[in-house]
Amino acid sequence: MEEFQEIENQPVKEKEKKRNPFKLFGIILILLGILFYLYIHFIEPNMLVTHEYAIIDNNLPYSFHGIKIVHFSDILYGSTMNEKKLEKMVTKINQLKPDILVFTGDLFNSTIQLNDDAKNKLKEVLSKLTATYKKYAVIGDNDYIDKNSYMEIMESANFMILNNKSDLFYYGGNDPLLFLGTNSLLEKENDIEMANTNYEDISSAYKIWLNHEPIILDELLNRFVKPNLILAGHTLKGLMPLPFGGTLLKQNGVENYESVYYNKQDVKMYISSGLGTYKYNARFLNPPSINLYRLYQY
Repeated sequence: MEEFQEIENQPVKEKEKKRNPFKLFGIILILLGILFYLYIHFIEPNMLVTHEYAIIDNNLPYSFHGIKIVHFSDILYGSTMNEKKLEKMVTKINQLKPDILVFTGDLFNSTIQLNDDAKNKLKEVLSKLTATYKKYAVIGDNDYIDKNSYMEIMESANFMILNNKSDLFYYGGNDPLLFLGTNSLLEKENDIEMANTNYEDISSAYKIWLNHEPIILDELLNRFVKPNLILAGHTLKGLMPLPFGGTLLKQNGVENYESVYYNKQDVKMYISSGLGTYKYNARFLNPPSINLYRLYQY
């Protein structure tokens, strides 16, 4: 009887052995899923990298040969960007020793209401940002949740806000750089004509245009006087760019501008992938970043 029971139980044990590899595979998948979740929510959003670009343009006045512009965007404070990370960002930017510092909007996150303490903290920390000559900013679509506070914070940090206006910057020569800035296109607050009317003759100046949304390029290509360089943000590079092109999470106002660099009709545009997150507090293959541009005349 005992021998019969041993023979009868044998197939059951073999079946159990056959199931083990599938169970192990399932466990591995679950663990990988947990690790992936932890990485995109708690590890990559806490990184900070610098992307460096050499911009070579014969139209650049030689007096600006080698000038450094540092560009940051989309802080979206209160999502994955907190006080500690903001301090880290300020330290990193100051270490780069920018000649000119530009911010292309979205200090605020429209899904998060900040109290007075948080706004005062933003003033305190951003005031530590340094640049040798100039600091410029434009208004992003999320900043319209409290536009007055945005203006107050950035002005207290000594940024010149180019809200549909321009500024001539001279250094070591007679030919200036002309910085122009327009307000958010998504909020229908941009006025290209107004930005162009600060100075009578701007056609010969090297023009750097700041705007939050990269779709400004489409608007500016139709103008008689086009900029030489556009700096923008907003896209967050989709938060999770796909290895072979495209993104998983795409915002309004991005259209087909999912990369970081474009050149159309000799107008160069660089897009910051930003520092914070919006709606989805996750990043993958796209850590928070700061852009450093070195301009050369050859």
